[in-house]
Amino acid sequence: MSVAVSQEQQDLNAQIAEVRDTINGLKEKLRRVDGELEALAGERERYELLGEICRGLDKLDELGAADLFWGEQAGTRETSDRLAKVRERAGVFAEKLTAIEQRRKPLQDEIDRQLLRFDQLSDELFELQEREENIKYEFVVHRELVVPPYTPPVMPWAEEPDDRRRFRKSLLVALLVALLFGMVMTIWVLPPPEEADVTEIPERLVKLVQREKPKPPEPRPLEPKKPEEKKDEKTEPKPDTQKARARAEQTGILAFKNTLTELIDDATASKLGADARISTSGEQATGQTQRSLVVAQAREGSGGINTASLSRNVGGTGRKVGGVQFTRVESSVGGLQEADRPLSDGVGPSRTDEEIQIVFDRYKATLYRIYNRELRNDPTLRGKMVLRITIEPGGEVSACSIESTDLASAVLKAEVVARVKRFNFGPKEGVPRITILYPIDFLPAT
Repeated sequence: MSVAVSQEQQDLNAQIAEVRDTINGLKEKLRRVDGELEALAGERERYELLGEICRGLDKLDELGAADLFWGEQAGTRETSDRLAKVRERAGVFAEKLTAIEQRRKPLQDEIDRQLLRFDQLSDELFELQEREENIKYEFVVHRELVVPPYTPPVMPWAEEPDDRRRFRKSLLVALLVALLFGMVMTIWVLPPPEEADVTEIPERLVKLVQREKPKPPEPRPLEPKKPEEKKDEKTEPKPDTQKARARAEQTGILAFKNTLTELIDDATASKLGADARISTSGEQATGQTQRSLVVAQAREGSGGINTASLSRNVGGTGRKVGGVQFTRVESSVGGLQEADRPLSDGVGPSRTDEEIQIVFDRYKATLYRIYNRELRNDPTLRGKMVLRITIEPGGEVSACSIESTDLASAVLKAEVVARVKRFNFGPKEGVPRITILYPIDFLPAT
């Protein structure tokens, strides 16, 4: 293969050399013709100017102004003969130039044709060299090239006996399998359906205690009214009148007059920051763990509207539980007491216990929603979980893990930790990053 390519390359090189020699010979002839034209360039310019003069004289003759050039000889035979000789000499020179141009044009056309052939041969030589270069990287095939046998083309829609035979076999197998399944289904006897056992629900989950309706009080016998003695002096209201007035104030619209005093008197702002007074000392307790997720100083009832300025001596109907101190968690595990944690370390600001407690109160419903969802799967699920929480100065929770717990639910632990990590305690200037232990009791509602 490489020998044949080399032979073709040699033939092309010989042809290219021949074409190159031909082009050089033609260019030499063209240079001689151009030399003749250059030699006649000066005479050509003079004869062109002479031709213009003759055309100008003819135009003057047409206008009848030939005497301006010829004077008294205008229109004579002598002037006509002179112009004829001049035109004849100009014609001879023009024929000479035409002959030279006729010799030059074929030479130029032949040069252009040879240049085109030279370009074609150069392209063929380049392709041949490229093919020879590719042959070097081809695998050597040590076998004879055999022409494959002729196979008549078959169109996709043409029917063949083999295709019909395979189709009939596939159809027969499918019918046999379907018939076999039909026979098995008719012979197969299904067992009778099992009756579902009625599961008895434990009594502790379905017991409903209904309150007995209070019996109406027995009517008291009406006592006859005693005649009252008229006195001139002002008498104080009788106890019966005071009782009736108190009863009337506890019913109807008058019962709601004392519901806003404690809300107005509740100063929430003074419970935050440096004014917070939270005791974290734990109580020693025994017995079962009590549910105490949300703790706050609360009032048992409304203090009522201040009625001291009224003419009647009517006070508030609620009672106020004031000055009560508490702990957030009551646990029977151990008998340790923890001293009160200060509101801040040193003179710098810090996050107080009540600020942390307020955030947990805000998310209390979310945590218990997670607990109640797991309580449906395990009604006996209850216990305490102690979380180790790291709070950044910006209020974000950077880390949360379970310090200790007695809850046997991995799903509840993971969901509570994931939810606490999304808490935000709010930014506070100057506070450092703190790590706290926060206990949560999960107990079912009773």
